[in-house]
Amino acid sequence: MNRTAWILAGLFVVIVVVIIFLLGNAEEGEGTSTTATAPSTSLPGTTASGAGPSTTVAATTTTSSETTTTTLATTTTTAAVEGNWGDTPLIVTGPGALGWWDGSGWVQADQGTALPVAGGEDYQVAYLGLDVIIPGGEPTTVCEPLDNPGIVLEDEAVLGDWPGPLGVAISAPWILVPHLVEEIEDDGTYAAFAAEMLAERGLNVPEPTIKQLLQVDLEGDGVNEVLVVAEDVTDGLFAEDGDYSIAFMRRTVQGDVQNAILGESVIVTADSPVVNSYSVAAVADLNGDGRMEVVLTTAYYEGIGVEVWEYVNDDQGLVPQISVGCGV
Repeated sequence: MNRTAWILAGLFVVIVVVIIFLLGNAEEGEGTSTTATAPSTSLPGTTASGAGPSTTVAATTTTSSETTTTTLATTTTTAAVEGNWGDTPLIVTGPGALGWWDGSGWVQADQGTALPVAGGEDYQVAYLGLDVIIPGGEPTTVCEPLDNPGIVLEDEAVLGDWPGPLGVAISAPWILVPHLVEEIEDDGTYAAFAAEMLAERGLNVPEPTIKQLLQVDLEGDGVNEVLVVAEDVTDGLFAEDGDYSIAFMRRTVQGDVQNAILGESVIVTADSPVVNSYSVAAVADLNGDGRMEVVLTTAYYEGIGVEVWEYVNDDQGLVPQISVGCGV
C-alpha cells in the first residue's frame, strides 16, 4: 500500500470514530431532554394524607368523605367525620334543642318548633376534653311542663348535669374543634383582672377563685383569646353575702384589650335568694364556618340554661345566638 492509501485509510478511521462519538452524545441528550422531576403536590408543612385535617395542593381530588373548597390556584381539603348525619345541623342538649344554622343565620328552637330531623341521626358532642359521637332519637318534647322541643340522646350523661358545665350535641359532619382550645394555669394575672371587675361591681375580693381559664383561637387567625370564669358560690346556689360568679373573655383588638362579659352574678348583700353559676362547657365550630363559638352554661337553684355565643366582629364582639333552658 502506498503512502496516499495509508493516509486515506487513517482519515476514514478518524471519521468513523467521530461519527460514533456524535451519535452517542445525541442519544444521551435525547434521553435527558425527555426526563423531568415531577412537581410536588404538597406545600412545606402539609401532608397529602387524607388523615390530616387540612391539605393544600396544586391539584384537587374529591372523595365522598371529604369537603373541598377551591380558592384561586390552591385547594383546601378538610376531612369530614364519618357518621349518619342530619341534613340540617341541629344543636341539642338535655333541656331541649337550641336551634340550628340554616346556611345564612341562626334559627332559634322555641316551643312548638318542628325540628329538622327524623330520628336515628348521629350527634357529635361539644364538651371540653371530649370527642364522642352518640345517636339520637326522634323529635319529642322534654323538660316538663315547658315541653321544649328536643331529642333524647342514647347517652344523655355525657353532656353533663346540673350545675354544669352542660355541653351540646350537633348532627353535623365537620370537625368541631379546628383551632386551639386549651386549659391554662393562672399565675395571678387573671385573678387580678377578675378582682378589678368585682370591685367595679361593689365587691372587694383581693384574690378571686379562678374556676376556669381557657386559651383559645376562635377564628383560627393566630390571635388567641382567653376565657375566664371566676367563682365562689354557696353549694345549692342559695345566695349569700359575697357570692360571685363572673364569666368574661379578654381579647386584643388593634392593640387594645377588650373585656366581653358573658355572664355575671355578684351578691354584695343577699337581698335575693338567687345566684347564678356560670361555666364554659365547650368551644367549638357549631355552624361549619371554620370559626368557633362558645357554649356557656348558666345554673341557678332548680334550673339550668345553655347559650351559644358567637364572635361576630370586632365592633359587636361576642353575641348570644341561640339558647334553651329548663327550670322553675
